[in-house]
Amino acid sequence: MIKRFKIILIIFTAILIYCNAYAQVPIEDPNATIELPNKKLAKKGMRIEGPITSISAGGLLLASFDSNYNFQIDLNEFNNAKLHIFNIADTDKSGVISPFELEDWRKTALGSLDAPPGNLSFDKDYDQRITKNEFNKTLISIFESGDKNNDGILKFSELVNVFEISNRMVATTDNESNNWK
Repeated sequence: MIKRFKIILIIFTAILIYCNAYAQVPIEDPNATIELPNKKLAKKGMRIEGPITSISAGGLLLASFDSNYNFQIDLNEFNNAKLHIFNIADTDKSGVISPFELEDWRKTALGSLDAPPGNLSFDKDYDQRITKNEFNKTLISIFESGDKNNDGILKFSELVNVFEISNRMVATTDNESNNWK
């Protein structure tokens, strides 16, 4: 019995030591280089160089409407997708979308609850029910705001915003003050 207890104690001690070794926070080297996607290597604390690319509100959702894979959404593709999207979001098939259904749909279709458009964009009358008409109006608004040249065709290039911010603040360690570069 004592022999088993010793073996169990040794195994338990080894596990604790092993777990503790992997739980330590690595020490950060202030001169370490960091690889940024689509950016040049930069040292910590240096200004991030180059343009910033972002996807416009609802861009991922609209991109999924491209049924013929030509990297653009025409009005026919948009209208066909619009017919199905409401039914997907209305999981209880009540004919209206509740705030809970909308949140679940936004997480799935937009990638995050933080991704625009927000809940209030869909529920214009603030009655906690999104009708098919309200839902479609919001989708139409997203399409029209993305169609920068108003030709009725939403090209993927219109869904992407590329911009440069001069004198961006660079993140450094928490103990250092941030400086404008």
